Amino acid sequence: MTLPLSKTASPPAPDDYVLPKRLTRDHACRGPRFGDDVWDLGEFFPRTAASGRIDFLRFEAGLHRQTAKEFLYSRLRHRTGRTHGPMKPTSAPAQCTRLLSLFQDLHAVGVRRLQDVETGHLDTLVTRWETQGPHSVVSKVNLLKHLSGHGPFLTGDRLAIVPWPHRSAKQVAKLTTQRENSTPRIPEEIMRPLLSAALFYVQVASRDLLAARALLERLREAQPKSDIEPGQTRERLDAFIAERRALGRGMPALPIEYRGRSSAAVVDGVVQAPNMRMTAMLIGAHRVRQLRRKVEAAGKELGWEEGGLAVPMSRWPDSGLPWRSELSVTSLASEFVHLRTACWIVIAYLSGMRDMEVRELGRECAFTEPGADGRTRYKIKGRVFKGRKLTGDEAEWVVLDVVHQAAGVLKRVNDDPTHLFGTWIGEKMGYGLFSDVSLRLKNFQQHLNELFGVQGEPYIPLPLVDECTDDEAVDDAELDQEAADETGDDAGTGMVRPWWFDTRQFRRTLAWHIAHQPFGVVAGTRQYKHNAFAIFEGYAGTSASGFADEVASEKAVALLDYVEDLYHDHNEGGRSAGGAASRVAVDFDRIRAELGDLPGTVASPERLRAALRHLTRTLHPGILNDCFHHAETAVCGKRAKSLGRPLPMLSACLACPNARRSSVHLPGMARS
Repeated sequence: MTLPLSKTASPPAPDDYVLPKRLTRDHACRGPRFGDDVWDLGEFFPRTAASGRIDFLRFEAGLHRQTAKEFLYSRLRHRTGRTHGPMKPTSAPAQCTRLLSLFQDLHAVGVRRLQDVETGHLDTLVTRWETQGPHSVVSKVNLLKHLSGHGPFLTGDRLAIVPWPHRSAKQVAKLTTQRENSTPRIPEEIMRPLLSAALFYVQVASRDLLAARALLERLREAQPKSDIEPGQTRERLDAFIAERRALGRGMPALPIEYRGRSSAAVVDGVVQAPNMRMTAMLIGAHRVRQLRRKVEAAGKELGWEEGGLAVPMSRWPDSGLPWRSELSVTSLASEFVHLRTACWIVIAYLSGMRDMEVRELGRECAFTEPGADGRTRYKIKGRVFKGRKLTGDEAEWVVLDVVHQAAGVLKRVNDDPTHLFGTWIGEKMGYGLFSDVSLRLKNFQQHLNELFGVQGEPYIPLPLVDECTDDEAVDDAELDQEAADETGDDAGTGMVRPWWFDTRQFRRTLAWHIAHQPFGVVAGTRQYKHNAFAIFEGYAGTSASGFADEVASEKAVALLDYVEDLYHDHNEGGRSAGGAASRVAVDFDRIRAELGDLPGTVASPERLRAALRHLTRTLHPGILNDCFHHAETAVCGKRAKSLGRPLPMLSACLACPNARRSSVHLPGMARS
């Protein structure tokens, strides 16, 4: 489809500000101007944004650079057709990178200007992009559609055709829309030890680390800033060596991270070389480099050992042994990174907050309120950014008390005046925000395996996954996790590799637990310490972050899974009873006949779930029976008005026409 020639808008003036005034109202300046070759929008972004820098010098000077500027300027200020509003500024840097890639792809197929693009070029581009995966196709097709929509605002070059009219980007990419959440959930056997270790770090190890940091600060304050009297350093070193000999201890070793600086051997993970800085600090000397031979001789006699900061380590519950060896300055810094990661896990997983919402929390985010039942409600106040204005909207989450404990630990560990996850990095960088969370999670997992693995077995189990090619892994980093999610005991051989954590998985996993556990109650009440009412009130009912919708979506999937199990039980001859048993059996028999789901055949899982979905609208699973609720025949409807309780009431079902019992209810009936 060729576009008719239309009049273009006047180009922006070089002095025009890039951002609309409404987005800069509370800031000291208006930001970059259109004529700048680098737009730095970082001042207007939340601190969790990766970068606010847009560098147009990457584009070829002239037409390409001008078109890129006009396109992004237009996207920040104008809608794309009737379906897309102006682009959120935080998306602009990534959009600029995609545009640069698009120009390079067009050049590769022989096109120098947008106005020369023809339908054949588009088909060639899609073929090239398909090697990068369907999601890459979707993003680049959408970019071309936006370029077409903003054509009237591009003065030098614009598309002369409408790319793929009447077809969405997903249709072009042959990507089907999934009804169910495709983000992999973290398996229970992985989440349980990870959360246990994170809680240990927050509640126990944090005290050891803070004590070690306090000791380090005292040692640094006591250390002379210049050389002490001649001979005094040697006397102090002799006394220190004698003390270590009496205690049966070795000399402080060079941290393993610095093994490349020494040619010394590494024995049992300990570098056989001295940590001169730590030794000087421990004896209260400015430096001991001139006594290196004496220190090395003492090490050969007494041996070498990690650490130097003599703070007793707490016991790890599973072994009864200290949770780690003595800390050095280097290992203490690393452990504080792991502690921040543990706090992130506790807050994110036990609140359902998104990564950005967690890392944007303020220092005073934790507060309590009395509940209507007299219990204390632990709450977190923060901001929701997804689908909201640039600065986000205020929101509150009801959480567990351990989330408050994690926030309290971060307040002691970090010193950023505004952000809970911010800390001082140095004079050059200033305050920095905890970042690269997926990498931090990976490192934390490896560290836990090193600390708490037993007899060669990792502390965090390795899931069995299907093999995939490198190209597949590049296309979708979650492919292995989806395969691991679906792997059963009879899956056969496969690869074992560490679970690849992604920040979205924690929110999805919590939503899954709430919805999929029997009748909506999170499993392992000792771990979560909440009943069903508090779970839904806290995690699903009070936050403006949209978590309630995700729980509802997961619950719909859980109900459909449950109905599918009931169907298979019926199809395999399972017995049922209750007033609704015959009605549901008729439905199941009809579906079996329509799908041809007979012995020796396999019905399409997608068609089966589509045929069963209508039953989830009335289904309410219960411990003693299921209720396929119809208000006009419900026995509980006659009692609910006087009792003031919502319907259905699963305690009034034994003689109800809506009740159905099957083998899944036998254990509950036996206990009652």
